[in-house]
Amino acid sequence: MSSFWKISQLLVIVNSLLFPITSISQSLIEQEITPHFINKQRSDIGAALYHALQQQYWQEAEQLLQQYQQIHLHETLLVNYANALLSQVNGNFLQSEYYYQQQLKDKPDFIPAKTGIIQLYIQQKDYKKAQRALNELKQFADLSPAVLQSIHYYENKISTYFQGLRIYQMSIIYNDNVNQASYRTEDVISKKRGVKVTRKSAKPTRSRGYAHFFSYYQPYFITPAHKLSSYISAKIIDYPSYTQASHHLFYAQFHYHYRASHYQWSLSSLYEMKAHYSKLEYQLWGGGYSFIKFLNKNHVINIHGDYKIKKYRKEFINLNDNELSQSVNYKYKINNQLLLINQITYQINRKKNHLLNYHRYGIKTGVDYLLNSTWDISFFLHYHVKRFNYYNPFLQKKREDTEIIFTTKIKRKAPIIWGFYPMAELRYTRNLSNVSWLYHYHQHEVLFKLEKTF
Repeated sequence: MSSFWKISQLLVIVNSLLFPITSISQSLIEQEITPHFINKQRSDIGAALYHALQQQYWQEAEQLLQQYQQIHLHETLLVNYANALLSQVNGNFLQSEYYYQQQLKDKPDFIPAKTGIIQLYIQQKDYKKAQRALNELKQFADLSPAVLQSIHYYENKISTYFQGLRIYQMSIIYNDNVNQASYRTEDVISKKRGVKVTRKSAKPTRSRGYAHFFSYYQPYFITPAHKLSSYISAKIIDYPSYTQASHHLFYAQFHYHYRASHYQWSLSSLYEMKAHYSKLEYQLWGGGYSFIKFLNKNHVINIHGDYKIKKYRKEFINLNDNELSQSVNYKYKINNQLLLINQITYQINRKKNHLLNYHRYGIKTGVDYLLNSTWDISFFLHYHVKRFNYYNPFLQKKREDTEIIFTTKIKRKAPIIWGFYPMAELRYTRNLSNVSWLYHYHQHEVLFKLEKTF
């Protein structure tokens, strides 16, 4: 019995000695494992967050940012970088600029923040700030090839706004009804007392043509909010087999722009001249305004109006007119690939011959779809109603013309040869008047264009 008692005492002593040692050992192990686990978790989530930002997975990036901020001793630089990009995507430019400035304050040589703030200024159209930020970035040494390529891209993009933009466009046109002839062979105009008066329309003429288009745009920045700009263009259209439709067009416009954070407006004056070879057809003077409201990053409303005075040469003096037009344009960005565009227009036209005065109403709707990084395609449907003021005693009502236009256009964003961008456009037009013998035709037009920017 005494031996059993001695063994029991020995076990109690051994247990009391071993238990503190085990507790202390467990504590030491936790102290070593926990920091290692936290560091690995911080590193993994941080890498996943940076990858999501670079790949533009914005929803995933927002979720990872919330997780990353909950980790103890997270990297403040990465948090500010993520907040800057996400704020920029959501259209909060002031907050985005603040986070970029915080990054550069903590680490002045942080290249992602340098390139990010340049992109932000370009998106805000504050090109003077973008130019200053780009000059600061170019002063850094040992930049990677990717950063040097980005610098070259930003230089080209910014320079176009200071140095002007020149465009040359060459087009090949096919039109199956260039003379806008009716497809009816014979129309009865009147039938009275056994006398029938008929009118035989001309046959549609198919024609191929070509066009050259030159334009020059030059901005003049006063401040980031105030800008002046001038735009000049010239267009030559030639149908060798139907020279009556050939013409030259010259256009000039001068703009004043004001831009705020959520809206912008502009005032403009314009001049236009159209000539058939060396013979002047008309001259046009006018002015207009435009107001654009950015509701958010996906919704934009544009209200536009102008007043024009058109003077024809003596043979067409009855066509001289004063024209007032108003339009409301609404754009909705459904996603990064699809843009919905709707437009309502109203136009009043007063000619020297009052019988030709009319009111014109129109609706335009369509989509612009990005097929991939290289090609995009658009589909648009236009519907116009032109109501003339005079009363037609033969029909016992006012004349009314309706016009339907369907347009589809596909364009390549990357050049194919010598810097030229190709584009193909198909346009179908159908006109119908309630005075059908006066105006009734439909036509198809196909345009192949090559455009080069200088």
